Amino acid sequence: MTPMSAAKKNVLFLMSGSASADERMVTFGLSLMGEGDNCWVVHYKRGASSKVYGPGRIAGSFGVSDESVRERRGVVMVPLSDKLGVDDSSDASSHRSCELGPWLPDGVRAELSKRRAVGKGSVQIVQIDGTSGKFSVEECVASICDGEFSSEDPSYANDEWLAIPKPDLIVMGCRGRGIVRRALLGSATQNVLNRIPVSTCFYRSSLPAKTSQSVQQKFGSEGQRVVCIAMSGSNSSRRLVEYFVESYANPTDVVLLLHCLSDSQRKRKDITHSDIEENMARAFGAVERFQKEHATHKSELRGRVIRMTLDQEDGHASDVRDRLIDFLEMTDVSLLVCGRAVSSSHLRSKFISPFPQFCVNHAPAPVLVWNPEPNYVKSASSGAEARAGSGTAA
Repeated sequence: MTPMSAAKKNVLFLMSGSASADERMVTFGLSLMGEGDNCWVVHYKRGASSKVYGPGRIAGSFGVSDESVRERRGVVMVPLSDKLGVDDSSDASSHRSCELGPWLPDGVRAELSKRRAVGKGSVQIVQIDGTSGKFSVEECVASICDGEFSSEDPSYANDEWLAIPKPDLIVMGCRGRGIVRRALLGSATQNVLNRIPVSTCFYRSSLPAKTSQSVQQKFGSEGQRVVCIAMSGSNSSRRLVEYFVESYANPTDVVLLLHCLSDSQRKRKDITHSDIEENMARAFGAVERFQKEHATHKSELRGRVIRMTLDQEDGHASDVRDRLIDFLEMTDVSLLVCGRAVSSSHLRSKFISPFPQFCVNHAPAPVLVWNPEPNYVKSASSGAEARAGSGTAA
């Protein structure tokens, strides 16, 4: 069942080149999209392609149909059809199209073809290489999010058919490397999470199999999505729940509001018990109202909202991150939602990583990280502009 979000979103899928991992990642990512959302599948290829065209090349000279290869320097739009139809009169075009196939698995083609057949949202596939001026996948994604590949960029004035809009959601896979491997080899996941202010869904390629049903606590029925939203009880965590309800919630979801803040963290963040109670109650009410307003009798599944607190118990892990992972491994949660957090000065945080990064690397479920762009409000006493805007006389 697709989300009930009314606003159309642009969703960017980052392909890794691993067929099995990409198929699972795309299949799950499509389940987060509404029927009218636009889907952009992007693969970054290091270095240059085997054929490099200079600045004098005419963009789009291979044709303008959906099933033809179209490109500009370093950016190629890939046809969705597995037959890769191109102009038969151009041998170079046919050879060029065949080079683009291996990183787009047949399973992904099939899923995207089904979505394009609905016709309510666009589906486009693009390959970007080093000749575009972007020399890493992180730089490529940052440029897309900054609008360098969108139709707003002057260089794309005549190539709107190839422009990539700013995404509202990024869906990407990750390997879940430890801190040593991330330090030595680098991590695209960490760079996207910490440096790009766009909400991102991470699907780890090494997601473990769930614990046997005999010892697993089930919150939902067969085929029902169970979403766990990790909350600190702050105002930001309440807005996290409101964001999920507005963008990705289904009326049939089992939504688990899990309070994950220890007493020491609460004191450090200066959050009172009354603040936590108020924000948790308001978040609970937002989910409950959504499910009642969009309830349908066509489905046998009934959504519900559950509120829980992750308390520390004797004999259990002391760190809230470890306790959360233990909890998820023993439940049927199918999606974890959390907000971006700045690492604290605590020594343990330096070695384990901040809360969202830890969840991405270790949670036994895909992780949706809300990472909104910060908004800065000018002071009302900033001069003549403020006085003119408020209507007061000088």
